[in-house]
Amino acid sequence: MNDRGVVLAQARMAILVALRTPRVLIFTAAFPLILLVLFNSIFSKGGNETTTLPGDLKLSAEAYFTAGIIAYSVALSTFATLAVSLTTQRENGQLKRYRGTPMPPWTFIAAQITRASAQALLMTALLLGVGAIAYGVPVPASTFPAFIAYVLLGTAAMCSLGIALSAFTPNPDAASTIAPFSVVMLSFVSGVWIPVDQLPSWLETVGKVFPLYHLALGLQTTLAPGASGTGLELGNVVVLLIWCAVGIRIASKRFKWEPQAAKA
Repeated sequence: MNDRGVVLAQARMAILVALRTPRVLIFTAAFPLILLVLFNSIFSKGGNETTTLPGDLKLSAEAYFTAGIIAYSVALSTFATLAVSLTTQRENGQLKRYRGTPMPPWTFIAAQITRASAQALLMTALLLGVGAIAYGVPVPASTFPAFIAYVLLGTAAMCSLGIALSAFTPNPDAASTIAPFSVVMLSFVSGVWIPVDQLPSWLETVGKVFPLYHLALGLQTTLAPGASGTGLELGNVVVLLIWCAVGIRIASKRFKWEPQAAKA
């Protein structure tokens, strides 16, 4: 079997393991869907509520929360899941055993990224479909390619950062706390739970530092009927690419294959 076949086989196994893990199904699949229904049901108020994005773009509450929760789901499916799963597998000795086999070590990491990316894309399709069918969220054809581009950029950035974070989490308990908590806290200043036009300016400034803000804003912009051009904003793209490069750099230098708890 060639390296590509090894990656696909491992990714398939990782997907099957995830499907048999209740925690994964609840927090990365059911939870975002429940949040989507709750936010759109509570805050839409009959479809008359709108939010103003940077650039004076008007967006319905339903579209705003749908795009924001998609960004949240991408971060949860990639950043949080990879940090937790890699830390757990490192501490129970799986990574050490994988590295001791003839299989190239990079194929294991590639398989984990493939699994996380597939999960993020599936949740994106599900959430967008529910938003469009149940809440009338518009999906403009002219900016839909930009929507896909943002999902892919966000997935790449969050995957690299999730792998990088695993180098600093000493055990599964720490990873299970730090990674999801980080996503939830950043969501408050990234325009996921609270519209950006209602945030204090200093909190919005803090949010702009992190990739989740730019992923959420990018997705929201592409769903705005008044978006011009392709819908891609250079600033959002550049920040996501920078964070992706930062994650890759840290992961390549600090990623650990040996259990760390015993050394602490």
